[in-house]
Parts: sequence; C-alpha cells; structure tokens
Amino acid sequence: MTSNGALEDLIEESFTSAFSHHAAGSLDAAEEDYRLILAMEEHHAPAQHYLGVLLHQRGRHEEGLALIHEAARTVPPDADWCNDLGNILFGCGRFDEAVPAYEQALALRPADAQLWTNLAAARRAQGQTDAAVAACEQALLCDPHCLAALHQLAELYAQLGDRMQSSRYQCMAFVLPPHDGKSRELLAISFYFLGRVAEAAEVCRQWLLEEPGHPIASHMHAAYAGLPSHAVPRDYIVRRFDDYADHFDSNLVTHLDYRGPQVLSAVLQASLPANAGMTVLDAGCGTGLCAPVLAPYALSLEGVDLSSNMLRHAAQHGRYSTLAQADVVEWMTAHPSRYALIAACDVLIYCGQLASFFTAARLALQEGGHLVFTVELAGEERTDSYYLHASGRFRHQRAYIEDCLHTAGMHVVTLREESLRVEMQQAVPGLVVLARR
Repeated sequence: MTSNGALEDLIEESFTSAFSHHAAGSLDAAEEDYRLILAMEEHHAPAQHYLGVLLHQRGRHEEGLALIHEAARTVPPDADWCNDLGNILFGCGRFDEAVPAYEQALALRPADAQLWTNLAAARRAQGQTDAAVAACEQALLCDPHCLAALHQLAELYAQLGDRMQSSRYQCMAFVLPPHDGKSRELLAISFYFLGRVAEAAEVCRQWLLEEPGHPIASHMHAAYAGLPSHAVPRDYIVRRFDDYADHFDSNLVTHLDYRGPQVLSAVLQASLPANAGMTVLDAGCGTGLCAPVLAPYALSLEGVDLSSNMLRHAAQHGRYSTLAQADVVEWMTAHPSRYALIAACDVLIYCGQLASFFTAARLALQEGGHLVFTVELAGEERTDSYYLHASGRFRHQRAYIEDCLHTAGMHVVTLREESLRVEMQQAVPGLVVLARR
C-alpha cells in the first residue's frame, strides 16, 4: 500500500515528466503521463488543464475545453491558464469567449504586454478596431519593444487607411535589435522615417566599413550625415532605379501623391500652344510618366535615362520614337540644336551643381526652344545655393536656379512654386520652371 507522501511524490514526478514531454512535442508520452496522474488523483487541476491544452492541439477541442474549465473550478484563477483558455477559444474562432478569458488574465497580471496583444488580436477579430488599437497601446506602455504589438498596430492602421501611422509602427518594429541579417538600406530608411537621422547615418557608416565604396551606402551616408555633395553618383542612380523600376509608378504616384507630370502639363499648356511638330527630349524619362504630357507636342519624342530597367518600362508606353541609355548631359552635348523642347521632371533633384546641365540644354535646344524642369526648393533658413537633403535628393535656392539659367544664356518664361510630392505627410516644396533659349 502506497503512503500519501509516496503517492504525492509519484504524482509530482509524473507531472514533471508529462510537462517535459509536452514542451518537447512528444504528445503521446505527455498524454500517457497526464492520464496516469488523473488515474491516481481524479481532480489534479494542472494535469486536467494541460491535458486539455494537449487535446486541443490534437483537434479534440470540446474535450480539451471541458477539462480546462473543470480544472479552473477547483483552483484560484491563474493568469497563464486564463491566457491558455483565451488562445484555445481564439484558435477555435470563438472570439467573443476569448475576450473575457484574456481580460481575466489581465486582471491578474495587468502589466503583461503579451496578454494585451492577445486581447488586441481578439478585439480585431471581432471587428473592434479601436479597442484593438487601445489594447496594443497598453501593451507598448508595458513594453515599448513589444514586437507583436508594433506589428499589430502597423496592420491595424493599414486597415484604417492611415499609411503614415502604419509605416511608423513598421519602422519602429524593424529598427529593434538584433540588426543582423536585416537590409541595411531599409534599416537606415526606417531610422530616417522615425526622425532618428544620426542613427541612419551610423547604419550607412557601418555598411561602408563592410562594403567600401557601395554606391547606395556612400550617397545615403552623405545625405543622412549632412556632408557636402555636388551630384548623385551615377552608379547610385543606375542601381537605385534599376531596382525601383518595377514598382516605381505606383510608389511615386500612389504613395507620395506625386504631381510632377501634372505640374509640367499645366505650365506647358499655359505657355506653349499644342504643336505636334516638335522634336522633344524627355531627359531622365524614367518609366515614361511624362510621355502622355509631352506627346501632344512631339513629332518625335526621345527618352534618355541611365537605368535600363526604367527604359524597359518606358518602351511599353509606345509613345517614344527613340529610347537611349545615357547620361542626359552627355546626350544633350552630343546633339546640338536638335530639340524644340526638353523636359526634365524630377531629374535635377539628383544634381547639386546645375551649370553643366543648363549649358548642355542650351546647346541641345534650337533657337527659341524651351526647357521645362522641376526642382525641390531649399528653405530660407539655408544660405548655400544647394544642399543634399537627408532624403537623398538635392534642394536648390530659387536665386541659384535663376543665376545658372542666366549664365547659360536662357531666359525664364515661368517660374513658380509647386509641391510635387508628399513625404511623411508633409508637402515637399518645389519649383517648376519654363525657360527659353
């Protein structure tokens, strides 16, 4: 006959074995141990509870839930057990029952970020978006680095149509350590998006130590660190836009509210009568976003760009008579007096010093020909003629643009301020200019 002490020891030993098997995924052995315990002590609450969890894992949901509820009736409430119950109910799609289970767990352990994120998931599944957001925010108050809450908030705000907030939470999640294996470019962009520009610069600095001379790392390090620069390296442009080309139009137009082609169209319509007899150059044509704007003026529409992948997309418009992979300044210099109209939309943002571009444009224009272009505008707080912004694009002073055009022998017809894109919910100041040779 077994003494009570020996029986208790056997039950404890069996439970330790059962729990170890369960944790290791050996469900057969675990179930055997749990059932042995219950044969010795019919109302052993831990064995009932975890056997209930195991039966759920095996698809025997109702049998498992019955054991879990029975265990809960015989012992004081436990936060982990309440959470287990919530998870099982959630997994069975019984969200209205999962919510009070999570809430009971939180009543016992209110500072547990994981419990708040579980509640958020259940509220979201109920369609209660505001309550889900509130629960995630509570999770972050408990643990600002709670990945599950950050990811849920990113998804919730995307569902609400708030791309800015969604991106913010995505970036907050992405910049959390560890950083090993993460894209350095996306890591730097995420820090920049969060306003942590010094950390973005440091990511690029470390990147350069590992890959000296990498074009994206070099250029963006200069941008984030505020280093002097006069032009974007050619290999940066080629690599960047070859990679971007497949999604360039949707990213630029849909996500950044890009208005460059529309702004160019308005300026041309106001100043130049429709005339389909011109030879027109789309300088830095990209994927051909400006082709529909320029086509009404063109007997021949030529496009030039450094990115072969961009040109592949531009060819699909069917509006270009010529497409060439070339540097626009070199192309214009090699084709004197060829064009009646040259357009450079969102091109000069990748050039700091503009004198060589305007000189080449004047050379390539016929007498009386026009150049239309856009730039991003430097703020009045800056005294330099141009500078490399942390976005990786150059911004120019209005006076510098006018001086460069005058020096090149070009006459300003129209010069007005226009925002061409939105970045981080802020309109980026810009200029659209029409000049005549």
